[in-house]
Amino acid sequence: MIRWAKGGDANIIAIDGDRVTLDSSLSSPPGSLFEGTLVNDGGMIRIKVRGCKKVEERFRIEGRILDASRDLRERLAALLK
Repeated sequence: MIRWAKGGDANIIAIDGDRVTLDSSLSSPPGSLFEGTLVNDGGMIRIKVRGCKKVEERFRIEGRILDASRDLRERLAALLK
């Protein structure tokens, strides 16, 4: 789970390289940046939003992870398992 700096949270649905799909409590327009921390270990994450649409009471966000180290990508992938 990711806790956004602006408040709210997101769960990772899919990850492919630096591309990520999230289920978020907050919306964000394409082109914007989302910053947050991983709840399990406090790691910082920045995501450039490519698209956002409402799905029931939450938002499906597709984006690209910025400045991600290999370690961060591995930790994110582990959250899906």
